[in-house]
Amino acid sequence: MLKKDKYILVLGSKPNSIIPKEDISHIYAANGASELASQIIKNDPSVKLTSVVTGLEFMKNLEVQKRVISANPDRIISRITSIDIQNYNFSKKVEYLFLKNIEQLILQSNFFKFGMLNIFLKEMNYEQKIIKKFIHLFKAIKNKSFIGISTGFFSILCALKEHPDTEIIISGIGMSGGGHYYNVNSDRYSKRSLVDRQLILNLKKKYKKKLYTTDQNLEINSGIKGW
Repeated sequence: MLKKDKYILVLGSKPNSIIPKEDISHIYAANGASELASQIIKNDPSVKLTSVVTGLEFMKNLEVQKRVISANPDRIISRITSIDIQNYNFSKKVEYLFLKNIEQLILQSNFFKFGMLNIFLKEMNYEQKIIKKFIHLFKAIKNKSFIGISTGFFSILCALKEHPDTEIIISGIGMSGGGHYYNVNSDRYSKRSLVDRQLILNLKKKYKKKLYTTDQNLEINSGIKGW
């Protein structure tokens, strides 16, 4: 049994995900999953929504952009690339937090057993063949495109950081590749999921014990308790 009357919910966009019917105080939604959050908020307007995005993905991917805007979030956390939210048609004033690439990497490093070293080494899992591993790592460093974990995983860490005393339920994040509920044929996440699956195993125990998941794949891949 969980201890709190209200929980934090982290939402991803995995198709056919189970969304818990519990009392939620705050939702962290990764990219287009903000759309799912808005459906929950209709039933309980007191729930606060933070949309967590990668800035370039928000600006270039119209499927993500329209879902975030229509969800009418209370706050946006953007990493790596800054967004001028004044250029977008939000229906209310949105609180905005931007994390530069190095800032979001430092935030990530605080949650893993071996810090930044973990992130650097696990990035090698992005590719399968040895030569491709080193080419990928070289390009990521040269082009300053070293991002670490996916936006879904990053949303979990944001929730952990900002709500240190509350249990967190994860829905729609499986770290198993595949598409999104609004684009099931996409495989863009598949390689990043290989990095996620390795890094979740190195999440510090004090953080992992606060997490619950409705996704069987994530439970198996990570050791996070099932909901």
